[in-house]
Amino acid sequence: MLLSELTPRVTAQVRMLAAGLALDPATLAVRHVPERGDSARASFTIADARARYDLELAADAAGHAALRRWHDLGAPLVARYHAPRICGWLEIVDTPFAGLVLEHIDGVVVRDLSEAPDLARALTTLVGRLHADRDLAARLPGPPHTCCDAYLADRFTRCTAALRAARAALPPFVEPATLAWLAGEVDRVTALVRSSPAFAVPADLPVHGALQRPGNLRVTPAGAWYVLGWDALRLGDPALDLAALPPVTPTIDPSADTMQATRSIREPWLSQRIALLRRASALAGAIEPLADWIAAAGWAEHRERAQARGQRAHESALATYRQDHA
Repeated sequence: MLLSELTPRVTAQVRMLAAGLALDPATLAVRHVPERGDSARASFTIADARARYDLELAADAAGHAALRRWHDLGAPLVARYHAPRICGWLEIVDTPFAGLVLEHIDGVVVRDLSEAPDLARALTTLVGRLHADRDLAARLPGPPHTCCDAYLADRFTRCTAALRAARAALPPFVEPATLAWLAGEVDRVTALVRSSPAFAVPADLPVHGALQRPGNLRVTPAGAWYVLGWDALRLGDPALDLAALPPVTPTIDPSADTMQATRSIREPWLSQRIALLRRASALAGAIEPLADWIAAAGWAEHRERAQARGQRAHESALATYRQDHA
């Protein structure tokens, strides 16, 4: 479904449900938020003169399951992990889209944790507590067999899909030779993952899974901080979360399960996986903005701004990756 068709349907349905959200239909506005290049996902803000909410929608079964899992685990995520409050579930009539209504976090998006060392330390503690959360682990679906399987199902799959789309669309700022070189780098990193004993261990701890996604860390003017993007929550490799954080000395939260927490930060192969996943993340930073650029081509609103942002993100990440790894 085109965004130009989805937006008015979302607006009409939100207007019908405005009273339940204590919104004034006279001043109600629904706006698309251009965030990521995935035709099966869509984000909106819902606001009137006094209140504001975020709406996260998915159109496919996997997206529905991920958002429903976030919905069902909303209370412990708010209580333990600085997640935003969930305000409801919304299904858009006559479309495949459904998802979460969330409280809007009005704050600054944190893009570089190396410039926020206090937050980085607090987030590292939070992530360690998450990895050790047995109660949460028992409520998550079964994991991939190994950390290698987890990498293949997540990072490898998304990068290869983005490159496939980029070869078909060929954005004007990318040479075919660059796409071929990026594909070769994906193959090289994947070969290192497949051959490393560090990735043969079980991937069975709760992970956020998307700390590196832009917009998932926010700090309010009052200094409160929030972690968004819990639709990626799953059982997986704790190195994935730790690779998204700057290097700090890990600590065990006193309230965490000591055995699980010790395992999550002292497992002997962990540092090797973190190092390789940092490289994989840097490579994805040069590839995934191409999918965002392609998706924005179909938007009536924000198209030029979103495509410019995608191009800048690709070019900056590509230069950094070549400097560090070429």
